[in-house]
Amino acid sequence: MDNNINQNDINNVLNNIMKKKIIIIDDDPLVLKTIREYLKDDFDVAIAKGGSTAYRYLEQHHVDLVIIDFEMPGEKGDSVLLNIRKLPYAAKAAAIFLTGAADTKTVMEILKTKPQGYLVKPVSKEKLLEKVHEVLHKSIV
Repeated sequence: MDNNINQNDINNVLNNIMKKKIIIIDDDPLVLKTIREYLKDDFDVAIAKGGSTAYRYLEQHHVDLVIIDFEMPGEKGDSVLLNIRKLPYAAKAAAIFLTGAADTKTVMEILKTKPQGYLVKPVSKEKLLEKVHEVLHKSIV
């Protein structure tokens, strides 16, 4: 057995420890899969298909960012975010809303919860990564 630890192994471990943690909350499995694929190389990504699944996860896990669908059946995204902000592991997490609607009424509803950003679906990988990096950078400055 080789007891030598190479620098690449050390760097990989450190990168995984230092990766920002993101949870994606959406009722659409395809959106969850796509967004996770976009982010998985740069971030530690968890997914939840709705508020109740997210709450269970966030009762035990810290996250730096919540990416949440605004229009979900049952509990809407704004209500989910307000409840998440009451949880110790997520209270200070930044938030980005995803929405399929860009009308003024929807945007105004989103802005009431004071997210750090919102994106209109479908969203490109480049636009999502740009917004995520921007929001996470602002949250540490």
